[in-house]
Amino acid sequence: MFKFTVEDLKKDDLRVFVDMIPYISSKIKSFDKNQNEIIISCEDEHNEEIKKELTRLLNIINSMQDAELDNAVVEDFTEKTVLNSENIFTKLIENKMVRELAPGVFSYSGLFLRIYEYFDKKINEYAYKNFEEVIEEVYPVLFPVAEYIKGGYFENFPHYIMFQTKLNNNIDTYEKFTSQKSPCSCMDEVLEETSLPKNVLRHATCAPVYPSLENHVLKENETKCFLVSGRCFRNEESNIKELSRLNEFNMKEFVFVGKGDNLEHYIKQSKKLVEFWINIFGLNSKCETANDSFFASNYKKLKYFQMIGNSKLEYKILIPDNNEYISCCSVNYHRTHFSKPYNIKNVNGEYCYTACFAFGIERLVYAFLSQKGLDIKLWDAETVEEIKEYVDL
Repeated sequence: MFKFTVEDLKKDDLRVFVDMIPYISSKIKSFDKNQNEIIISCEDEHNEEIKKELTRLLNIINSMQDAELDNAVVEDFTEKTVLNSENIFTKLIENKMVRELAPGVFSYSGLFLRIYEYFDKKINEYAYKNFEEVIEEVYPVLFPVAEYIKGGYFENFPHYIMFQTKLNNNIDTYEKFTSQKSPCSCMDEVLEETSLPKNVLRHATCAPVYPSLENHVLKENETKCFLVSGRCFRNEESNIKELSRLNEFNMKEFVFVGKGDNLEHYIKQSKKLVEFWINIFGLNSKCETANDSFFASNYKKLKYFQMIGNSKLEYKILIPDNNEYISCCSVNYHRTHFSKPYNIKNVNGEYCYTACFAFGIERLVYAFLSQKGLDIKLWDAETVEEIKEYVDL
């Protein structure tokens, strides 16, 4: 264990530095932060190696052009009083409503699953009531590496990406694996003989939408409206925190393709669903400008373009026991980022704009229950009535 001091980093840059620590070396066992001091736990023999990587990460962040932009609150609902302020995660585990299968991977049952089903059904219903000609699709988790390259995901999110692979088609490899009394005893050796990955585990639901429209020409004033769902995967490493940050989670999205002005209308309609939840459930929350968790070497450049273009907003809901606001829904204006590589145009030859409104289902459920508590008898009548329209409590 050793301490690494970070001096003269702005709050936002320090957050990026801390977020990136799990990704710089597999030899870091764990770490903690105390103001500007990072406490690293590792084998003593790796101390100097890890210090060099930490210094390298610090230099990357310091060398970037400072965008001098901070997140700004667009809508403030933080005055709302919450019903519950105690931590519910332990109770969810004890009552077996949530069960951890692997780090950052959970199964759900009981009340947690009922509320999960509520948000899933409500989002679907809202899409069909408010958007014309909805194209609903449910996507598998595997997505071709070639499409991730085309969509620019490797440039911006290499730290999130998880791959799908398999053992090489080789009799010796299979016999080596099956001849062991315990396959775990030869895992390191066998895994050296895995094939080159051809697929990734998707980290965002909307990714398959754009290849499906490759070389497509939209009619005058046409807007494509997609309702997409699927499991998503992000390599969160030691950033996993209860149900706020997971390696595997469910995401639903409204994805819009068309003219920029038309997309503004659809995004405004999408916001009304979240505002409905905030009002009927009395959720302590806020909407603020935001930027994605880009990899460090691209962070400030891409943050700058996102924020000056006002291209990302997040609806954050309070987790009362630790006074932390977690992002549960987000607005993302891609502009022509996806339409250019996939040649998606309108009839006058211009590239279409794309945008999406994303819902993190686990986060919505966790934030809702964190503010309401797990005792339904204490909930207000409006909340119970709304939930019971869609699921049995």
